[in-house]
Amino acid sequence: MTTLPTTRIPLKQMDSALLVFELEREIQRLMPGTANTELVTGAAATASFLHRDQTRFVRGDLPRVPYIEHPLRVALRLLRWGVTDAELIAAALLHDVIEDCSEGLLAAFGLAGEDPLDCLTRLYGRRVALLVAAVTNPGGSTSYEEHLAVLASSGSRALLIKASDLKDNAGSIRHQLGHGQDSRMYRMLFKYMPAVEIVAKGLRSSLCCPATQQCTMAAIAAMEDLSHDLAALSTEHGID
Repeated sequence: MTTLPTTRIPLKQMDSALLVFELEREIQRLMPGTANTELVTGAAATASFLHRDQTRFVRGDLPRVPYIEHPLRVALRLLRWGVTDAELIAAALLHDVIEDCSEGLLAAFGLAGEDPLDCLTRLYGRRVALLVAAVTNPGGSTSYEEHLAVLASSGSRALLIKASDLKDNAGSIRHQLGHGQDSRMYRMLFKYMPAVEIVAKGLRSSLCCPATQQCTMAAIAAMEDLSHDLAALSTEHGID
């Protein structure tokens, strides 16, 4: 039997269906086993359901794209960096659920008296829920940069999720400029430039852990590339 070669397509060029197929293929390749598969596919299904009515701003010539493409890319990027922790991948798929879909989560899956974190804990286990909570902006008086600084110094593997999340969000700014919302993109650029540096610093401090060194180095390289791109964009558009 001949095995067909697999082509590594850039994540931003994949639509929702292709992202799902790629996620399944990578899970089977990197972490085979019924428990791993069920955890990740269950998280993907839950995230897809909860984000089903949400869209994201322009990609290429598409004015709106399904929001679920974002968490799918965040999870797949971790796999491409070498992450083989099914709970971390599940948390990546669910990383925006508490922040953006807490009411829908409780309406669809919650029990009486549960908060969103309790609900995720019951559905996917305490570690997955805590990883999601770690990358969820607490809001209130805590600024975005303060939240990232706490995460970066925590030693949590959730920092890898945040690195992939930043790569996806901040890395899209260059492609979204010129589509009618440039002022919004400039605000995002101003927000994400220091965020990338905070996350990169936290990743460098965690390199002492041999078990995660490969994926952490890949994440650091991605943050360095992103930092250079954002700095170039800032210069091109005269943003200080």
